[in-house]
Amino acid sequence: MTGGGGEKTERASAHKKSEQRKKGNVFQSRDLISGVMILLSFLALRLLAGYLMGRFSAVVSDSINLSGSVNNFDIPVASSVMFNLVLNMFLLALPMLLVAMVLGFGLSVAQTRFIFSSEQLKPKFSRLNPVAGIKKMVNLRALVELVKSILKVTVITYIIYTVINSRIKQIPALTNIDIRTAAAWLGQTVFDVALYAGIGMIVIGVADYLYQWWDYEKNLRMTKQEVKEENKTLEGNPEVKGRIRSIQRKMAQQRMMSEVKNADVVIRNPQHYAVALKYKPEENDRAPVVIAKGKDYMALQIVKEAQKYEIYTVENPPLARALFASVEIDQEIPKKFWHALADIILHLYEMNKINLNKLKAGSQTVNPPVKDMDIMDVSGMDDMFNPEDYEDKND
Repeated sequence: MTGGGGEKTERASAHKKSEQRKKGNVFQSRDLISGVMILLSFLALRLLAGYLMGRFSAVVSDSINLSGSVNNFDIPVASSVMFNLVLNMFLLALPMLLVAMVLGFGLSVAQTRFIFSSEQLKPKFSRLNPVAGIKKMVNLRALVELVKSILKVTVITYIIYTVINSRIKQIPALTNIDIRTAAAWLGQTVFDVALYAGIGMIVIGVADYLYQWWDYEKNLRMTKQEVKEENKTLEGNPEVKGRIRSIQRKMAQQRMMSEVKNADVVIRNPQHYAVALKYKPEENDRAPVVIAKGKDYMALQIVKEAQKYEIYTVENPPLARALFASVEIDQEIPKKFWHALADIILHLYEMNKINLNKLKAGSQTVNPPVKDMDIMDVSGMDDMFNPEDYEDKND
């Protein structure tokens, strides 16, 4: 492995695999398809053998009877008899042909997941390159194909030899039995050969499928640099992403600032924190809701916006810090803060500054008579909610 990123050591990404599939570059084992087709086709033939033999005998008998019933058996009559015979034979073979077609199509779809691409049909002059052709003849894939071909011939030859050798003593007795029994014996022998050959081909096909999968994954491997370039293309340049996040953050801040005018009260730490709350019991609000909050510069902007719309402002540093750290925008105030907020809400009512539509208050900062116990309760929350942690999490 090299550290320069030139060697393809990384597994192909999902994006690259998807792009290759669109181009028709997928893997499959044709040997596995052939093995399953042979096995299932002959099993279907075994099930339909009685019906097919009965129909075949009827067709041949009808053809012979038709030939014998004609007085003048000339060329047109012979052509008609042969045409009917061939047509009926085709109709007899049609079910097996359909079974083979369906099996081949289904097995191919099962491996490729029904991918079709015109890319593979386009002419490529690189395929006519003799140098590339020679390289394909001496590479690992060519060697594997050669080994598979030798193995398939060996397996099928061994199966034929084994089946025939086990029944060779029965062959002389065929001359003493009727033709129907002899045909049944021959059909059973052919079926056994096909059955064992199909099983052998499936075993070879499974091994070939695993090799095709390994070779496909190996050819799609990527260098470290290709992985970086792909990530940059898909996810965007880090500088551009940072710029987008900055724009999104500004837009979110603008939307938040536009909500300050709907606040009933702003709780602030003189310079560092500010939290705007809205509480509309007539709108089924169970508790005050945070509609804006900010730190440092943003806190000052919230206070200025509150003063612009004459929103009631309260200085309570412990409560402002705790609300900023623990309550998100558009969330209701948790029950643990209700007691600390009760005096503030009560004071607003006592001043007759809350109505059903909007809070009308002076722009000057007012310190309501918050009980010492309330301030102590909130101050104790400084260790539980660290505003700095909140800032790091949301940057």
